[in-house]
Amino acid sequence: MGLASLTSEYQRIMEIMEIVAGADGPVMAMDVAMALGRELTPGKVEPVRGQLRKLADRGWLKRTGPGRYLRR
Repeated sequence: MGLASLTSEYQRIMEIMEIVAGADGPVMAMDVAMALGRELTPGKVEPVRGQLRKLADRGWLKRTGPGRYLRR
């Protein structure tokens, strides 16, 4: 089963996890939004910030400081 078999929400989560895992250090929402090819406007970055926060709350990511995240 590949990534294409996942729902769009899970595909987005997997993309975010790959971006965070491939980073040299902690990432911020703007970094992830840029890597996803989104506009860097508040309306496009805030949903990414919310997803990062949810992933950290659920233990998938580690919050290392205000708005900075690493893969666990």
